Amino acid sequence: MATPPNPSGGADADAASAAPPPNPGGAGPDAASAAPPPHPAPIGSRLRRALSTPTWILYDFSDTIFSASILTFFFPLWVTDDMGGSDAVFAFALAGSALIVALTSPMFGALSDTLNRRVPLLAVSVLLCAACTGMIGMFGGLSAGVALFFLANFLYQTGLIFYNSLILNVSSESSRGIVSGIGVGAGYIGLFVAFMLLGPQVEANGNQCEFLPIERGNQCAFLPTALMYVLFAAPLLLIVRDVGQRHRIDWRLLGDSYAQLYATFRNARLHKNLFRFIIGRFLYMEAINTVSSFYVIYLVAVSDDFTSDSARDMVVRVIMVAVVSSIVAGFLTSRFGAKRVLTVALAGWAFVVVAASLATDLWMFWAIAVLTGMCWGAPQIADRVMLTKLAPPSQIGEFFGLFQMSGRLSAVLGPALWGLTTTALMSLDEWRYRIAMLIIALFLIAGLYLLLGVREKREPPDEPVGGGAADGGAASGGMDDMDALPGPSGNAAR
Repeated sequence: MATPPNPSGGADADAASAAPPPNPGGAGPDAASAAPPPHPAPIGSRLRRALSTPTWILYDFSDTIFSASILTFFFPLWVTDDMGGSDAVFAFALAGSALIVALTSPMFGALSDTLNRRVPLLAVSVLLCAACTGMIGMFGGLSAGVALFFLANFLYQTGLIFYNSLILNVSSESSRGIVSGIGVGAGYIGLFVAFMLLGPQVEANGNQCEFLPIERGNQCAFLPTALMYVLFAAPLLLIVRDVGQRHRIDWRLLGDSYAQLYATFRNARLHKNLFRFIIGRFLYMEAINTVSSFYVIYLVAVSDDFTSDSARDMVVRVIMVAVVSSIVAGFLTSRFGAKRVLTVALAGWAFVVVAASLATDLWMFWAIAVLTGMCWGAPQIADRVMLTKLAPPSQIGEFFGLFQMSGRLSAVLGPALWGLTTTALMSLDEWRYRIAMLIIALFLIAGLYLLLGVREKREPPDEPVGGGAADGGAASGGMDDMDALPGPSGNAAR
């Protein structure tokens, strides 16, 4: 661990204070021992350091407001109910933006490592995403609204690359699991806030917005969503700082980023362990994302005990359990390690999906719901902590880009696979949904199998490509500086 710099002059100042000072006027040797003590860190610096972790957690709260409002509740209803579009319009826009994120996220990750400017890049993503979100429905009808959604989702998902990488700046290695768990729990609270604050406004006068000159009620949610997203993201953007040397923007780095990405895949044999983990994550996130998106539809299709409203009520109660279990999972990750928590969570998810595909009685579905809530957030908490333990510090953004790409590709494949299965087996009625759920379980089992073979060992970095990272290693320098900073638990960062 690096020694914290001395604000009064560092090592040189310490060396100087060890030598006897001049003895003007016959002052005795006690004068040397009377040298003033080192000055403490400025109050502003200590306050910024104390607030960095809470503001990182608050961003998880803010981005879930966007996710709940735009990806889950109000934009899909705006497309289908208010604008008369089909759900396929939303599905293709969602899948298309996810595909573009998947193709570009490794580049943005490598670029953030080279520039070491994650906070400014996140700020640009947040502000542009909020602008696109707020303008949905303001002009151009359905086509323009879908195009703005496409851009907003792309910017939102891209911002997560920079946000996830910043966990290194706001936590120590020992506390990283706790911080990640509290962040996920705060995100679930953001979902409730979005639903409780925006839902009544949308439904106040049926299809008419009360406080904006808007004709369609679901559109009332878009501008408040954009404003809340910026409001609760602002503390992180203003308080957290990138550590290490900051490099100037050079557009030639764009080519270097693709070259570095090519080199990463070319050197995959040097990162077999990391790539095994990322491939495993693609498989299990494909399953988790698909079940999360289609479980309400599944419940209504396979059980006469559920209507759309009661199925949504069950999912809300599952999320209530997930808020608490996510915080617990964070503590368990810090106590027992990311791999152990992730292994248990995925085993629980596999059991849940298989059991749901076979359940017939109402009590069975409720028991499955409780177990789902207990397992829901743990994979997201543990796997991003695990990546920080596996990836070379100088390439953390690059591998978070690949990490994000695996999640986005799963968001493209999962819904397509579910749709193909339920459409091809149309004659089997409810069993087509049960078979689709069993197929999803296979992806969970395969992802768990790959995870069991991953070793929790940090890998050495690649040789830098081009001149961008060779001048000191942006992210590497950042990690060296991180070692000198106290973590939120009061211990050194390493």
